[in-house]
This record gives sequence, structure tokens and C-alpha cells, in this order.
Amino acid sequence: MISSTISDPMLVAEAVARVGRAAAGWAVEAGRAMASRRNDGDLSDARYIHFRPQRFYEALALAAVVSLTGDHTLPAALRGEISVLVKEAVPRGVSVDVGLQGVQLFHADFLGRLFDWCRAHLPTESQAEGMRQMSADLFEGMAALSALMAQEFTVVRDRWLAGAAAARQEMVRDILAGRDVGRDRAMSRLSYDLTVHHLALIAWSESDVTDDTESIVHSDSTANTGPYDSTDSTGPSHGTGPSHGAGDLADAATRLLKSAGCSSILLVPTGTAKLWAWGGRVGGLPEPGADKDSSSRNWRLPPHLRVALGRPGSALAGFRRSHEQALAAERAGRVGQFPGPVYDYERLELPILLNARPDAAGEFITRVLGPLAADDPAMAELRTTLRVYLDEDRAVSAVAERLHIAKNTVLYRVKKAEQLRCRTVKEDRLAVHAALTFIEVFGPPAQRPE
Repeated sequence: MISSTISDPMLVAEAVARVGRAAAGWAVEAGRAMASRRNDGDLSDARYIHFRPQRFYEALALAAVVSLTGDHTLPAALRGEISVLVKEAVPRGVSVDVGLQGVQLFHADFLGRLFDWCRAHLPTESQAEGMRQMSADLFEGMAALSALMAQEFTVVRDRWLAGAAAARQEMVRDILAGRDVGRDRAMSRLSYDLTVHHLALIAWSESDVTDDTESIVHSDSTANTGPYDSTDSTGPSHGTGPSHGAGDLADAATRLLKSAGCSSILLVPTGTAKLWAWGGRVGGLPEPGADKDSSSRNWRLPPHLRVALGRPGSALAGFRRSHEQALAAERAGRVGQFPGPVYDYERLELPILLNARPDAAGEFITRVLGPLAADDPAMAELRTTLRVYLDEDRAVSAVAERLHIAKNTVLYRVKKAEQLRCRTVKEDRLAVHAALTFIEVFGPPAQRPE
């Protein structure tokens, strides 16, 4: 029976050296019988590891029989054997819990076989003590084996995720660069449907330190946050510093995209405190919220987090364009004065476009607003009132309610602003509104970032 084993020869040799050829042969036979039962469906419990069961059970049986000697040090070759088995399981989505449950079920089955052996080969008066001692030794051996398997799952899974992340990272870069990636190949690698309507967002910590290395961690069709959830952890609890952040970003991005009606989500951490994300929706464009201000408040982001949104787009072109818009909104949020926490490209589009020509924008603002463009608290107060006045289509009551001031105060400030400009708002309303919105985002010309 030893000669026909499919386990690592080094593991078999070590078991023979420690327990003898007969005991090792019995273990191989027991492992093979359990594997046969598994294949025949008698043990169809899904918790059993189901990749190459004969090799799995043989390895466990050899380790188990060695533990019966009272020496609970696992065979040195067992680590390599377990590593091989785990490497087959991890890419197929088998979790460490499944592996450990398989060990537990093996333990119960193997113990039953040991008791059968005791009843067949030990004197009646010795059977109880023999069973007790075997049960205790086997328990210790299986505990050590479970610890080894958990450790190997962690090592192998981390390595596999890193390799898969690198491959997906390259795919996303190619898509964003406009390279011909092959749509079906890209969707297979990303596990994300590129044919639907997309909404891109960028989430970051206000005090982040990022790098330029994108690491795609997870995507699926059910908007599961994967490595950031409570059962599987690339880091279940990260934050602005070492203790949390990545998890906060993933949770926030997933929540926002789900609220927009997205059914599939792709998360792409870039550094330790920044995240790119896309949400996909089949039945119509994602809708972050008809009232963006209200939507932003309802999202209830943690105080240290900021989010930039692109506009919804369709297919590969929309995937890219929405991300480019989110990047532009992020830059506006970082360098400007807009309070956040959500920077929506749709709302910020005009200031962003004006800022594409900073010198021209500064000249435009100074010409349109005159003294109102000054970097002065009194001018800032007038600008805010005038901007809200135009936002609300010159409805004085709405402005007063929104700014929590009296209606007479609204009228006074609007009149004062018109006097400083030497003309009424009606004369060039669109230009005034655009200039005021620009300053709201990027600050007065004196503070405007290059």
C-alpha cells in the first residue's frame, strides 16, 4: 500500500521512520478509503475540501498516525504537502474555514476508524484506555495540523491576491489609457461588466499619503467589498493612519455606489488612503441623487473621508470618461475651498473648465466681479449671498432661509454687491454666476492655485 501512495515521498518516508511501515501503510489505506467515500458521494458535505481528495486525506492520515506516538510535532514535509493542496484551493475560492472544517470532519472519521481498530485488535480490558489515549493524542495532532493549515492559507492567499491584483491593475491602466484590451478578456480579468452604465468615484482620506501604485483588490457582481468585509481580510479595519482607512474607503465607496443603484462594484485602492471605484448598472444610468447637496448629507461619510464623483457613462468610453471627471473633481476638492465632503463633477464642471486656463479665468473673474473678487471677509460674505441669490433664481425668501438671515439683509447685500460692480446682476447674470461659483470652488484670484 505504501508503494502506491500519491503523497509527497518525503512525507511518507518520515512517517515510516516515526511509526513504522505497517502503521504508515494503514494510514495510507484509511486515507484512500475516506477519499473513495468522498468521491462516491457518501460524504458529500460541502465543507470537505474537494480538490484532489485522495492526496488530501492521505497527507492528513499520515500526520494523524504520527501524532499517535505521543510526539505531536508534525512531519517536516507536511508543510509542503499542505501548501500544494492550499494552492489548488485558494484560486477556486475555497476559504480557510472550509479547509479547517475539512480537517474537523477528517478528525471525526479517522477517530472512528481508530476505535474500530481498537475493538478488533486490543483486548477488551485495554480498549477503553487505548481509545482514550488515542483520542487525546489525535486531538493534539489535529490542533497542530489546523494551525498549520490556517497559516498556509494566509500565506498562499496573500501571494495569490497580490499576483491577481497586479494582473488586474495592469488591465485597468490599459483601459484608462485607451489601449485595445479586448472587452471580453478585460471583463474576465476584472470580474466586472464593462458593457453597462458606469459611475466612477474617488475616495480618499483628508490626511492621506498616497503613492502611484494601483492595487486592484476586488470586484464582483453583488457589490461585496470582498477583502474589506468581516470574514476575509486584507485589512478589516483600516483608517487615516495604520489602524483604519482602507476599510473605511471601501465601505464608503460601496455604500455610495449602491445608493446610486449600482449592482456591480470594482474597487481599486491606490496607496493606503485613496481608492478608485466604479459601479455598474444595467437598467439605466446610476443616479447619485437628484439633489446632490441632500444626497451628500445623507451619505454620512466619516469626517476624515472625501469623495469625488464623475458623471455616469456607458461602456468602455463611459468607464474612462467618468473616471477622468472624478479625477478632475478630486483635484478641485484638494486644491480648492469647496467644503465637501462630496465633490461632484456635474456641479463643479463649469469652474473646472474655467480653471483649465488659470490666467484667463483670473482675468475673467476680476473683470466680471470687480471689487467683489477681493480676498476679504466682507467681500466673501457679499459673494456668498449673491451666489445663493442666483442659485435660488433671485427668490429672496429662499435665500434668507438657506443662509439663516433676514430678507432685508439679503436685499441689502445684493444691492451693495451691485453698487461695487457698478451694474445690476440682470445685465450679465450668467457671467456673474460663473465667476462666483469659480471662487466658491477655487478661491479668489489672489488665492487661486496654479
